[in-house]
Amino acid sequence: MIPACVRERRAYRGGSVMVWAGISEHHRTPLYHVRGNLNVLVYRDQILRPQVKPMLRQIGPHAVLQDDNAPPHRARLVDAFLQQVQINRMDWPANSPDMNPIEHAWDMLGRRVRENHAPPANLQQLLVLLQQEWQAIPQANLANIVHSMRDRCNECRQNRGGYTHY
Repeated sequence: MIPACVRERRAYRGGSVMVWAGISEHHRTPLYHVRGNLNVLVYRDQILRPQVKPMLRQIGPHAVLQDDNAPPHRARLVDAFLQQVQINRMDWPANSPDMNPIEHAWDMLGRRVRENHAPPANLQQLLVLLQQEWQAIPQANLANIVHSMRDRCNECRQNRGGYTHY
C-alpha cells in the first residue's frame, strides 16, 4: 500500500441520535434532540409549537414550511394545528424527488463533525458535537442552500425528476 493513498477512518458504531432543525435564509432553529420516536404529538408539541412557529413568525407572513411528507408531518392533528396558527405549508407531492434544502444542511453538519472531531465515545458526546457544529455552520452557508433552490428545482424539472448535480 502507498501510505499517501491510505486514510484512517474510525466510525462510531454505538448507536444514533435523532435531531431536527429548521433553516431559512436568515434564521435557523436550535438543533433539537428528538428522544424516542417522532410521532404526531411529539412533532406538534416539541417541534412545531416551540421551534417552527417562532422561527416562521420572525421570517414574516410569507414564510412557508417545507417538510418531507413523513406520516407525522401530514397527520390531521398537525394540519389542524398549522391552520390554527396560520402556518403555510408547501405542497410536496408524494414520490417526488427529495429537494428539501435541510438535506444539504445535514450533509454539511455530518462533514463538520467527521472532519473536526475524533469519533465520540458515546451518544451524549455525539449529541454535544452535533449541537456545537450546528451552531458553528455560518449562516451564509445555509443562505446559499436556500438561494440555490430555484436552480435545483429548474434542473430537476429539466431532468424530468432525475439526477441533479446538487
